[in-house]
Amino acid sequence: MHESPGSTLTLRQIIDDYLADADPHVLTAHDHLERPVIWVHSSEIYEIGPLLSGGELLLTTGLGLAGLDAGTRRHYIRELAERGVVALAFEIGRSFDSVPDEIIREGSARRLPIIELRRVVPFITMCRTANTAIVSAELADLRLRGELDTTLHDDMAAGGGVAKMLEHVSDAVHCPIVLVGSGGALIAAHGVDDDRSAWRAVDGQVASAPIIARGREIARLIAGPGATQHSGDRAAMLLDCAAGPLTSALVRAGIGRSAVASRLIEELLASRPIRRADLFARLSGSGAPVAQSTQIVPVVVESPDSRMAESALTRAAATLGGVVFETVVATVYGLVVMPTPTGDHDAVDCVRTAFTDIGAHASRVTVVVGQPCATADAGPGPGLSLSIGDSLRTCAERLGSAVESVQTKGVAGRVFTARSLAVDAAAGTMSAAARDELIDLIDPLVRHDRASSTHLARTLEVHLRNGCSATRSAQALHIGRQSLYQRLDRVREVLGFDPTDPEMYASILLAFSALRADCAGALAPV
Repeated sequence: MHESPGSTLTLRQIIDDYLADADPHVLTAHDHLERPVIWVHSSEIYEIGPLLSGGELLLTTGLGLAGLDAGTRRHYIRELAERGVVALAFEIGRSFDSVPDEIIREGSARRLPIIELRRVVPFITMCRTANTAIVSAELADLRLRGELDTTLHDDMAAGGGVAKMLEHVSDAVHCPIVLVGSGGALIAAHGVDDDRSAWRAVDGQVASAPIIARGREIARLIAGPGATQHSGDRAAMLLDCAAGPLTSALVRAGIGRSAVASRLIEELLASRPIRRADLFARLSGSGAPVAQSTQIVPVVVESPDSRMAESALTRAAATLGGVVFETVVATVYGLVVMPTPTGDHDAVDCVRTAFTDIGAHASRVTVVVGQPCATADAGPGPGLSLSIGDSLRTCAERLGSAVESVQTKGVAGRVFTARSLAVDAAAGTMSAAARDELIDLIDPLVRHDRASSTHLARTLEVHLRNGCSATRSAQALHIGRQSLYQRLDRVREVLGFDPTDPEMYASILLAFSALRADCAGALAPV
């Protein structure tokens, strides 16, 4: 027997499963057999039409039509069609030996299926079994709706976000689910391979439901074509159920932390291509409006408690524009969306300064600010999203170097830029011979520190990174300037040359990066 894909059984299912014993033969409107049947009636009353509400399958022996002329019988069929009756099942052998021709012709003209029942079966039997199945299907759908509603509210309580909710809707409907913004741009999807597949699902949609907030449609939830042929009714019912929880999930988080933002960050980190228009729509839908002159600056933040990192990012971005972020494995990945700066400072400097200016709120977080991506330079394809994803991953890769800098270099502050950490990344890729040559430049200091428990190597690197400013270097090392001068004299004595000579800056700093890369390689698991 068939399974009902929607809230009611179709006429074809009723014929195949519940009229089969009556030897049914469809005489007209074969293309209308997929219409849903809400109830199965039997009646011999000629004036039954006005008593029906539409959607019924009517069983008759034709007793009420016996003795009537052809015109009256055609009127009977015409009235049933106008009332929205799904089909007329006409039992032969009692009142009529065959279905009258005028009934067949009128049924064909009105696209009303006329079904000839050639074997006598009690109508009560067929009505009872069919109507029981219809009610059971409706109850099954009510249970499914209730289960989905419970699941979606559990997702909201657990902070699962829109992505998880769409996954559960897709599982319930058994087809791809796409969320499209009111402006027509893709916000999120589940059950598709990429954006192109998502738009194909939209084009072939079987049902949709509006997402309405404050009386305005902010998005539309769409069910694409599924594995079953007749999923429209059930999909519409489930989408309607999901619309409420999804509306709450979309609007409850406000700026920064939204379900749409979380999904967007995850897709960028996974290098999923996103068209420029869809990227802009999803950023705007997350509380970070984008314009043609916007800069999108990737940021990665680490702290002992991810909530501290989220708070610092939100505070820093508040002075610049919008921000979206997501915490992945205790690391906060964010995008600061800001107008293109004017003057001497670029977007990276602005974001770095914003973190510095929040003071104590950034005292226990380590930040890496990535390369900005300008929207004005972006083409319509996925190039911008891929560049942002690359920059986010670069920030994450260099976060370890930033944390180590805080612990070992004595740098002033905990806010770094990916470009300033590029030398450490490059040191990890250079040949062993080149790395050894560089390390040899500072090896006497390293060995002296180990033997004498001094801090000459750290003193030298901090001094160079602070531009050889005695004041800033002493502050970073928490020592007096006189003590700094004494250490630097000892450094020159141990090395046998002056490492603060401008010609040596690059080589000495690169040597420290090479030393860290060498130590990291030695500690890496085999």
